[in-house]
Amino acid sequence: MSKKIVLIAGSVNTKNFLLGQLKEFVSDEYVIEAYAQEEGIQPDIKCDLLIFSSQEMKDELDRMEIAYECSDIVVCERSINFDFIDQVANIPVNEEVLLVNDEKETAYSSINDLVELGLSHIKYYPYYPGIKDYKKLKKAITPGEPDKVPDCITDIIDLGPRIININSMYVIMDKINLDHKDATFITKKYMNKIINVSKRVSAINNNVNALNGYLNNIIHNLVNGILVYDEDGFIKYSNEKMKKIFSSNKELINKNIRNIIDRDLFPYFLSADTFENKKINIMGVTTKVTKFIAPNGKDIVVTTDRDEKEKSGKNHNQNLLLKGHVAKYDFENIIGTGILMAETKETALKLSRSDLSVLIEGESGTGKELFASAIHKNSKRRNGPYLAINCSALPDELIESELFGYEEGSFTGAKKGGKIGLFELADGGTIFLDEIGDVSPKVQTKLLRVLQEKEIMPIGGTSIRKVDARIIAATNKNLRNMVLEKEFRADLYYRLKIGYLYLPPLRDRLCDIDGLVSYFIKMETAADIKISRKVTDEFMKYKWLGNIRELESTIKYMIAVRTGNVLTMSDLPDRKFFEETINTSPRRFHENDDCRLGSEGISILKSIDDLQNQNIAAGREKISENLKVYGYELTSSQVRTRLCNMEKQGYITKNRGRHGTVLTDMGIRFIKNLNFK
Repeated sequence: MSKKIVLIAGSVNTKNFLLGQLKEFVSDEYVIEAYAQEEGIQPDIKCDLLIFSSQEMKDELDRMEIAYECSDIVVCERSINFDFIDQVANIPVNEEVLLVNDEKETAYSSINDLVELGLSHIKYYPYYPGIKDYKKLKKAITPGEPDKVPDCITDIIDLGPRIININSMYVIMDKINLDHKDATFITKKYMNKIINVSKRVSAINNNVNALNGYLNNIIHNLVNGILVYDEDGFIKYSNEKMKKIFSSNKELINKNIRNIIDRDLFPYFLSADTFENKKINIMGVTTKVTKFIAPNGKDIVVTTDRDEKEKSGKNHNQNLLLKGHVAKYDFENIIGTGILMAETKETALKLSRSDLSVLIEGESGTGKELFASAIHKNSKRRNGPYLAINCSALPDELIESELFGYEEGSFTGAKKGGKIGLFELADGGTIFLDEIGDVSPKVQTKLLRVLQEKEIMPIGGTSIRKVDARIIAATNKNLRNMVLEKEFRADLYYRLKIGYLYLPPLRDRLCDIDGLVSYFIKMETAADIKISRKVTDEFMKYKWLGNIRELESTIKYMIAVRTGNVLTMSDLPDRKFFEETINTSPRRFHENDDCRLGSEGISILKSIDDLQNQNIAAGREKISENLKVYGYELTSSQVRTRLCNMEKQGYITKNRGRHGTVLTDMGIRFIKNLNFK
């Protein structure tokens, strides 16, 4: 008859884990049953050996008054699971983490275990249910208790439940009379784990020592700026010179470099590229920068030239830079090579060379701010200030005071001496009004005056002030409908729309996804990350109603949860992560399009679009044949007459030969917006 062993643990996870560990050592002549307190324990337990996962578990069973009969009892001592220890070893030096466990004693015990293993390069803080005062950190380590991790944590390292330590395994071995051969097996297994841990800890310590030695050598031999950060952008070291270069009075260590540098510097600092003495403009100063990979193969070291600096621009411009009154993006920062984006960028470049006011329409996340910045950077006003305000982020009174300024004493709380408004600060430059559709009729009236007369009057003021600022406005709302519904001034709408730019949604330019994905990976980490073809194929099926911003968030998520250096289908977020409905009011393409084209003209455009989607050249005969689907009978000659008129209106381009008639960008956008009418 088989002998019986019963294991009792607190959680199901711990029960299953320890059961697996016991089965590694115990022969088939023993039957092992296991119970977890959280799923219920069988009363009247009878066995040859009763094993408790901890003293706390034995005390709990006694309190529950569950009867048991057994020949022997073992109360286990447990230690950190060695198998996943390299995740802890790879945490940056001096990083602060919570150590989460089910009890105060086990939390402190786990910290001691890790320190004794040599993983003392981290700052541990205990956390357990019921603790009232604890440090709100982002990273946590837990031995199999992820459900007890507090909400502030975004990064969890789960080491799995603590294992039965070697001393307790010897006691269990003795109780069930395992022979010497089995004892040797236990010793070898634990020794192999300990040796592997030692190797990992030694490797991380050697890397830290090598990096420290390397940095000390640089610091002692150079007097230029030095910055060291990991492949995810978190800064490990910065000297005072580098802090001055970035105009930072605060400590940079443990901050992410993305929050320190302007976005136009991302390709230099965040990519895996290395270079020597490359001239880069940082905060208005052109500096020679060298970038290389540290000996540990992961950390990135950036140094700046100690002698040569070239001041770029006048002191006025440098002051603007320091205050943040600058355009950060150029057309090269706008990713997209497809025909829609190429035509949009070409139009934007032409508009930038004029001094017209510009209205940019497009859904949220399509890049309106990038285009506004690029238009300024390529305009005659490029050396002037660039100021941006989000009209939906401020209440009406604040928007007015921010835009036009105020005089001293004009209202309760007004600053002594008053305040200069953004329009005056933007004199000689550009002001970007984002979410223009959210401003009140009162503010609309004052904006119209600025556009018409180039004049403003501060709140509480009595004198008119002249300003010379170009206005670029943006919205994700249907301003045309708002005009029709008397929610937006028609005269302001047409004044803003002298220069007009429509940004296509991502779902209409899926051909740009590969380039965008590569760019976002490069901006997120310096690690050599690839993405599988299956994932990009899957991306082509999504609606991307959050547009480029949603794609960027998806890539950031996948990089954070990846298990290797290739992003696969298993790294994709749950489908609920993706937006499924459009929350913004779609635009109408042009107020008179329906009247200009008529239902017959619209059907012709639809027919051309149908043929293009089937890769069929849209000749007159094919269009005539396809029009029957829409209920129109037109001869080839009649189609030719209509096409000539539509070409003059700008909807199509007629080509000879195999290309046939094709929709222009204007025609494509009109078709895309038909569904919204």
